[in-house]
Amino acid sequence: MNTIIKSGILFLSIFLFSNFSAQTKSFKARVEGNCGMCKERIETAAKSDKNVKSADWSMSKKVLTVSYDASKTDKKSILKSVADVGHDNEMFRASDKVYDDLDACCQYDRPDNSKKMTKNADTKQVCELK
Repeated sequence: MNTIIKSGILFLSIFLFSNFSAQTKSFKARVEGNCGMCKERIETAAKSDKNVKSADWSMSKKVLTVSYDASKTDKKSILKSVADVGHDNEMFRASDKVYDDLDACCQYDRPDNSKKMTKNADTKQVCELK
């Protein structure tokens, strides 16, 4: 009987700890793109972070929805990964080189983020927006 109680307490402790340690959060962010190849590239970039549980980009709304473990990653690092593969978003502008290397169908009309970019921003690299 004592062993059953100890086992139950151990199981309950592990269950409660795992639920508190995994802080799943979600966010939606504007991400530029055009087509199915963009969708695959954006979602793959977001999911390249092993702490991302799901990523879905709506082609019609240009919105990326992400669920992730907030104790191990954050929105900023996920959206930087998306910009690293050529897709401007609300936090980062992709480098001109990576954008220019996208297939023609993937080259969206880039928003003018110049007012959000820092004065010394180098467009050859991913630029964080203010």
